Amino acid sequence: MTLKKTLAFALILIALATAAQLHAFDLDSLLVVSIGGPEAYDSLKLLTSYHAKGSVDLNGLQGRFDQYFVLPDRFYVKVSFDDFSLVQAYDGQTAWQMDHNRQVSQLQGYEKQELLKNLYFESFSYLLPEQLEGGREYLGKTIRGGQSYHEVAFYPFNTDTVLAYFDPDTGLRMLMVSRLDNFNTVTYIDKYRKVAGILIPFYSKAVAEEAGLFSEFEIDTVEPNIPIDMSIFSAPKTGAADYHFPQGARYVEIPIEYRAGHIRLPVIINGKRKALFILDSGSSANILHKPVVDELKLPVVGTLPARGLSGFEEVDLVKTDSVSIGRLTLYNQVAGSLDLSVLRRTSTDAESFGGLLGYDFLSRFPVLVAYRDSTLTVYNPDHFEPPEGGVEVPFHLTMMVPTVQGELNGIPGDFIVDLGNALGLIIHQKFARAHKLDRKLDDIRDNPETFGGVGGGLTAKTAFAATFKVGDILIQSLRVILPDSSAGLAGSQELAGNIGNLILENFNVLFDYNQSRLIFYDADR
Repeated sequence: MTLKKTLAFALILIALATAAQLHAFDLDSLLVVSIGGPEAYDSLKLLTSYHAKGSVDLNGLQGRFDQYFVLPDRFYVKVSFDDFSLVQAYDGQTAWQMDHNRQVSQLQGYEKQELLKNLYFESFSYLLPEQLEGGREYLGKTIRGGQSYHEVAFYPFNTDTVLAYFDPDTGLRMLMVSRLDNFNTVTYIDKYRKVAGILIPFYSKAVAEEAGLFSEFEIDTVEPNIPIDMSIFSAPKTGAADYHFPQGARYVEIPIEYRAGHIRLPVIINGKRKALFILDSGSSANILHKPVVDELKLPVVGTLPARGLSGFEEVDLVKTDSVSIGRLTLYNQVAGSLDLSVLRRTSTDAESFGGLLGYDFLSRFPVLVAYRDSTLTVYNPDHFEPPEGGVEVPFHLTMMVPTVQGELNGIPGDFIVDLGNALGLIIHQKFARAHKLDRKLDDIRDNPETFGGVGGGLTAKTAFAATFKVGDILIQSLRVILPDSSAGLAGSQELAGNIGNLILENFNVLFDYNQSRLIFYDADR
């Protein structure tokens, strides 16, 4: 036998031995030990519900939380701060949330997947596979951070991979690693206590370093097997009524200025500060330019990271008494505060620039943008019938931003619809690479200027695509933008791209968040 054959034979033996060791490892026993052993497993099978409450630290913002489960698939968590609350829940079919201004929306896409991941582990379905679907696989011993662990891959609802790390001495689950779009989240788990005979971690800290985001939960008490009002798991029919619409009016018209790719309209903050705001469906909240916040001395109630096209930025949360847009007024709003100087320069008068009108405005009313007529028509949601003759395109929300299914050169993907994008169609890097668009697009060239917004600026290339289709709308021979960065939204693993105003301006576009639809009309009608 030659040396080469001998070496190959030895490697086969090593591989077989390794495979046998992995196969021989009793993963079920490890998982049972992780909750306290066979007696705990017997108790787990009798668990029907539980209520946990305690303290939370969300990026330095201190609050309290209440969390309810009815096994296997009912989940509700409310996080309360001094000036606002956040809710996420799942009723067995629909995932939903209530935002910082008490508005309700459905969770879909990777945000829903993230909620379902938590549900899978919090309901112990990784130990009770008959409850919720999913898979698991023992990957072997590994070293992480200088510590030895058993590494196990879980597949909640047979989708995304979550890696879990178990202490080889105690069997306790100590670490979790998962991916949310294009950044990783590491969750540290500690302070195990027995509840109804089951070991439950009373402390967890999730860190997403790329996003500058962390959340820390510490449980005070857990009440197992208690009656729970099942209605809390269902989304309320409507959010809080926090606006004034002129009595008897079916709609109001607001003059807009469309220039340099941005839509601007007049806004009055707290009844006294007049400013021009950019209309931005790509913003998941209203954002005030920081000099305006400082001038009005608006109270800061917290800080959170905001995800922009090219990265993340820290955003202060501030309280406003009123935000008036024409004859409409929003009351008692929590808004973001950020230095938006990069956008201010496109205003006719830099001193008049006030910020961004985003989801907190657009989600409350059906809104028709008429670019050529320089008019925004805002309809009374209580008496709304859309104008006839349009092409309807359904959307779902991604981070509170309308997201539609589209096709670029026949290749399908999800695209956000972004009124704050002063350009045209931006193609995200992952989508471009996955589909080898460098071979399928024409006239690819460097773009001499940078562009961007929240998160900073980007360099990019441009190219020509043969077709772009959304619903029954087909656009032929269009120039697209290919960012060089893989940070922020431009590096999204889930979203194919971003549809901006240089595409939308060819139509009159109606945004109807209540019915989750866009309606495109002929701009010359």
